[in-house]
Amino acid sequence: MEYLGTHPLEGATLVASSDVTSNTSSLTMTGIFDPEVMYFIHVMDYRPKNDERTLMFRWLDSSDNAISFTNMQESGLYGNSGGAGSSGGVYSTNRTGGYTNFGSGTGNASDEHGMGQMWCVPNTANEKLAIVSGAFHTGADEDYGARFIQASRLNTSATRATGIEFVCDNNSGGHQINNISIRVYKLGTKVNPLKTLKHRHTDNWVPSNYIGGAIKGQGWAKVAQMTAADGDASLDFTDVFTSNYKRYVITGTDCRPDTDNTTLVFKYRDASGLNSGTYVSTWFDVFANGSTSTGHTDDNGISSLIRNVGNTGNEGGHFTGFLDPITSNTPKFMSYRSITQRADTYTRYQTGAIAYNDATVMTGINLYWSSGNWESGTVKIYGVND
Repeated sequence: MEYLGTHPLEGATLVASSDVTSNTSSLTMTGIFDPEVMYFIHVMDYRPKNDERTLMFRWLDSSDNAISFTNMQESGLYGNSGGAGSSGGVYSTNRTGGYTNFGSGTGNASDEHGMGQMWCVPNTANEKLAIVSGAFHTGADEDYGARFIQASRLNTSATRATGIEFVCDNNSGGHQINNISIRVYKLGTKVNPLKTLKHRHTDNWVPSNYIGGAIKGQGWAKVAQMTAADGDASLDFTDVFTSNYKRYVITGTDCRPDTDNTTLVFKYRDASGLNSGTYVSTWFDVFANGSTSTGHTDDNGISSLIRNVGNTGNEGGHFTGFLDPITSNTPKFMSYRSITQRADTYTRYQTGAIAYNDATVMTGINLYWSSGNWESGTVKIYGVND
């Protein structure tokens, strides 16, 4: 398609990218944060040099120096699965070693890894606030941890952050990052005024830098979409995960079964077919609309994205998940969030992580209900451009 207009960057813009494949003490990204702008950071395939060590970060000023502070306040909600037992909960701490956590202790075996994502507004004179979620393989075999939410607050400095540094375990004791991929995206700050040559002019916008093809957009590129018809047994995506993207995002909207009080689950596909092995999960629930309770489940053997969905009235659910299906590490993590109108009339918010212990590169995903079929719903899959 031909365009008439100015610089048509689409969606989120990649502003920094780094891949570490050997032992490294410190990974810095400098001069990347603009004032009062929100950023989204993907962390993939993290592995430390030494076993059970944590990825950490701190903010850097315009001179690329660490912003000093008395303490970094941090809190989180966490869970475990895959043999870790029922040991999840809530924590709160003040980090005084100069860095704050991004996840927790991750194993260093050749196939172990951690992943996560962070929202942040670093370049502000106010407090530096960040929210993380993610999952990781601990040092024990098939023992998985999840951070449903992990938040930090740098509260003693008005200095603006323009960069970030990642290290392992406070960059002390010889601890290093052995492997990691990081992508930093800046959310758009302007409305894109892109016009096609066939667009009928309806306003007074007349920039005219060039006439030609649009440059490649960045952010999330939709690679697949399926909409359920009433009675469909599954939404089966085949050959959708490729090496074109390192990370994928999956969303489900208006998901509704034809059977009351059932759960949406999935299986991965590889080149040989469906993977029906053991999926393990952990999640945290918050209820509303008639209930004020919360719930926490560790070490569950089901790959559920939304649970106990109703099929009467206007009931249904939505979900979003982050996943790295083409990694050869184990397990295959999906970090997700969902909201559901349940069959018992309660509204349920859920955040969790699902692990599948297989090193095989996955090529697709099959979504189906634990009982009954689809009545309606749309699932979209996005590749994260890098």
